[in-house]
Amino acid sequence: MKKLFILSVVLIAAGALVTCFTGDSGQMHLRRYAEVSVFQREDGSTASLPFSLSLKEFKVEYYPDSTMPSDYVSRVMINPQGQQRTISMNHILRWKGYRFFQADYDPDLQGSILAVSHDPWGTGIVYSGYFLLLLSMAILFIRRLREMKLALPLWLKRTLWGLGAVLIAGIFLFICRRLLSGHLMPVLRSPLLWIHVSSVIVSYSIFALVAICGIWGLFSQSQRDRLMTVNRAALYPAVFLLAFGIIIGSLWANISWGNYWSWDPKETWALITLLVYSFALHGDHMKVLQKPRVFHVYCILSFLSVLITYFGVNLILGGMHSYA
Repeated sequence: MKKLFILSVVLIAAGALVTCFTGDSGQMHLRRYAEVSVFQREDGSTASLPFSLSLKEFKVEYYPDSTMPSDYVSRVMINPQGQQRTISMNHILRWKGYRFFQADYDPDLQGSILAVSHDPWGTGIVYSGYFLLLLSMAILFIRRLREMKLALPLWLKRTLWGLGAVLIAGIFLFICRRLLSGHLMPVLRSPLLWIHVSSVIVSYSIFALVAICGIWGLFSQSQRDRLMTVNRAALYPAVFLLAFGIIIGSLWANISWGNYWSWDPKETWALITLLVYSFALHGDHMKVLQKPRVFHVYCILSFLSVLITYFGVNLILGGMHSYA
């Protein structure tokens, strides 16, 4: 299992390096009926395509009885093949190893700006690493839960279940209310939204429960050891769900923007949170984290990374996830 985990990390890192050195990306500006066969890279240079695109039509679709856009749609012609394709949010064009994404448009609606990505090898390697990472974590999660015997008093079990249910339901409903309070932005209209948000929010809820148990353990000497056992068991599904949510977000970003990782503040702090709590999972091998008081303090302080990831990034750092 450890070898599988190491292999997954190596594959993810190797895929990122392959993307960095062999991938290509930029933007392509199309005006109606004009053929374009080049795109502009981020450094200002231009790259040629083995075909050309021409914009036949661009339109903004709206929610019924609303002026809120529901989608941005470009209808393009691929030359010299003469085939027509449609590009919209979360619906990309794949052609000869290139991917085109709806990125922006001209105010007069006569022009469309497409993001272009060409990464024939790196993405597949990274995705393979993602799969092995989730597989190794799932195996570890199942093994450790079988090893742990949570012999807790009935009142403590009921209290923890109650706290967990309230936290998960409350935070989940809060997020859903925010997402459903108005019409969603076009980029958010994807089935991956609910998978991504649900897994991350449930993991945050479990981390909140771990922090509460940590505070409880600091002030209750009689329950300190038992609560440390509870927290260690709870960290496995929480870390797994956070990793799963990050990976789903990465896949979604690659579908929407052509880039599975951009070091956006939310992405960066989610990764930091994952590493912080992953460190706590190795408490069995670290003498300092085998002490109940120290372990509880670590769990309490670790929750600060969750607060920064969700509230701090939204209120201070901004970025592509500022709406989340």
